[in-house]
Amino acid sequence: MAEEGTRVAIAALAYDRSPRRAGLDDGHVRALAEVLPALPPILVHRQTMRVLDGVHRLRAAQLRGATDIAVLFFDGDEAAAFVQSVRANVEHGLPLTLADRTAAAARILRSFPEWSDRRVAAATGLSPKTAGAVRARSSAEIPQSTGRVGRDGRTRRVPARPAPAPEPVAPAAEERPVRVRGAQRAADAGTANRPLDLQRLRRDPSLRFSECGRALLRLLDLHSITPATWKRIADNTPAHCATAVADIARDCAEAWAQFADHLDERTA
Repeated sequence: MAEEGTRVAIAALAYDRSPRRAGLDDGHVRALAEVLPALPPILVHRQTMRVLDGVHRLRAAQLRGATDIAVLFFDGDEAAAFVQSVRANVEHGLPLTLADRTAAAARILRSFPEWSDRRVAAATGLSPKTAGAVRARSSAEIPQSTGRVGRDGRTRRVPARPAPAPEPVAPAAEERPVRVRGAQRAADAGTANRPLDLQRLRRDPSLRFSECGRALLRLLDLHSITPATWKRIADNTPAHCATAVADIARDCAEAWAQFADHLDERTA
């Protein structure tokens, strides 16, 4: 890193590889322009002069008529520079969307397949489970190894996974069992038990008589609806709202997954 306050001509900088797939937020740029002198230096990859963090600040400076800007330099190869760009954008400023962070995780895993799911998650702001799911979906593009390098730099062996069982051949129509609904009810037994778990939680005084506990119970009540109800809501969501609602729903799901991971870590 260069010392704080090093100034570089804006014309010498490149900013075409942001992890933000939707591009710049013009409203955010205008808001930054109003407080520009108080903003920290941007982060620049020394070897390519590409902005890793601070594109909105750069555009705000241009909006104010500036021709140079304060920078800190990052030294490293392109892959390491991308990780630094994602990490910086996750830690502060305008948040990256779930789609941005998921795409970034896939790219990081292609560059660093030996990284553990937790290390990728820490760099991208995802949960370790989501990072693992990204790895699984991208398995054809990611070299497989028997070790994973964690956040502490130590390599841990990954047990070999058994070969997947062959897919069963579907029987002919006349051979299929009649009691399909019974099998489905058995598969859904875990979901069916959730209302009982929620009832027990409602009676727990440690939740009922604390502000955080009551807030948690309200959230659980709100989200504990059946798959059929979710489907009915989805079917009745206006088509022009569907994409926005889906993005928000994925962000909410990611937040719940991180919450669940934190609870798992506490009880591990």
